[in-house]
Amino acid sequence: MSKKLLIITIVSSLLISQNSFPVPKELQKYCPDGCKYYFNCDPIQKKCIYKGFFPIYPLELIELCAMMISSALATACGIGGGTVYSSIMLGVQEFEPSEAFPISNCLILICGFVTYIACVLDKYEHPKNKFVEYDIAIIFSPSMLLGAKFGTIINKIFSSLLLMFGLIFLLCFTTKKTYNNILKAKAREEKLLGQQMNSKNDKNENIKEPFLKSMATANNELEIVSPTGNDDGIFQNRILTDDEKRLLTEDEDPLHWDRIKFIALLEVIVIVDQLIEGSSKLPSFLGIRKCSFFYWVTFLLYVGISYYFIQYSIEIVKEHIIKKKQVIPEFKSEALENVQKNMNFVISMAVIAGIVSSSLGIGGGMITNPMFAYLGLDPKESSSTSNFLIITTAIASTFLFSFAGQLNWSFTICIGIPCALAALCGSFFILQYINRTGRSSILIIIMEYFLVASLFIALWKTWKEIREEGLVSLFYFHSFC
Repeated sequence: MSKKLLIITIVSSLLISQNSFPVPKELQKYCPDGCKYYFNCDPIQKKCIYKGFFPIYPLELIELCAMMISSALATACGIGGGTVYSSIMLGVQEFEPSEAFPISNCLILICGFVTYIACVLDKYEHPKNKFVEYDIAIIFSPSMLLGAKFGTIINKIFSSLLLMFGLIFLLCFTTKKTYNNILKAKAREEKLLGQQMNSKNDKNENIKEPFLKSMATANNELEIVSPTGNDDGIFQNRILTDDEKRLLTEDEDPLHWDRIKFIALLEVIVIVDQLIEGSSKLPSFLGIRKCSFFYWVTFLLYVGISYYFIQYSIEIVKEHIIKKKQVIPEFKSEALENVQKNMNFVISMAVIAGIVSSSLGIGGGMITNPMFAYLGLDPKESSSTSNFLIITTAIASTFLFSFAGQLNWSFTICIGIPCALAALCGSFFILQYINRTGRSSILIIIMEYFLVASLFIALWKTWKEIREEGLVSLFYFHSFC
């Protein structure tokens, strides 16, 4: 009986939400067609506006549950969940994109940060667990932020229908790649679990263990001359430097402050650049007019600075790998080797991720996570790195949306608290499952479901726009200025 009542409630809520109800006579001149049941007629704005989070109606409870489930799963697998957030707010509350995208962006930041903290605590508890690959993150960060810059221009110029077709193509590509990555990850897990069953002693023991044991001696002198056991005299009778100690233990440290400070600097540059250039909602504090000579000078200056940081980040990673191999001769990273071999392709995909993130209002995790899996990162490492990058891009956007007065803080907080709790619970249970079973492929499987769901949402939105505007709108172009 309860199931029937629930179905009736959902159906009736959906039907009611499509109907308009009359408003008081004194407000009819502002809202002559009435307002939907979760809207109020505002005499100041002279239109129907969303009533706010309270009181909560049945359809909004369903919406909140869907957003909480999305938070619990999407952030854990490193894709943010922005597609679900924005689609629900555009469909149920009928927010304008300028209202929905800032809220969606802030929810991505809140839930992503909670997930990151949960993973940091898990890393402290299990130092051998995979976490953020910071070397790859600092290469992707400046490239994604540069792509976001171009994405704002693309969003203004191209028609929404053309952008949706681009999104559909991209989702099809990443969905196929992710499915292949699932098969590879499951095969790798089965092989590893089989080895563990056949042998009590793990053949892939940590090559750094002899060094760590030697560091525990009173005088910090190495008693073992090399990680391979060969008497090559590399570190014999020599005290380890602080830099060498850091290199030996950095994989067990979840917070690489040198990398985090580098990315924080990029965030500051993005915010300062936006404040200088200004936007439609936030005028330039230097009085620069859009599309003026100084505007384009500032734009080109930002592109140049971004290009410099991209090259600088590549050099940082190369130098770091060289130093690490000097301390740990057997150090090897499949992902970093793939990045070095395909650097131009990697940078291009990072820029595309930034363009998609800013032009379509979805998280770049839809591209970066499958990309990281393709490069050879472990699923947990891939999702953690992707989530970390999502946080870095969301911080600057949230700051700018808030500064411009576009962010509805009251609604965001009311939605954000339950979504953050759901993200925390989801991260905890998924991490527990991975620690217990060793099967991190669950993260890629969850991501695949979200990609498929996002693809259907994109197809539905595209079909709806074609019916309303026709295919002719595909060729509509707008002036950026």
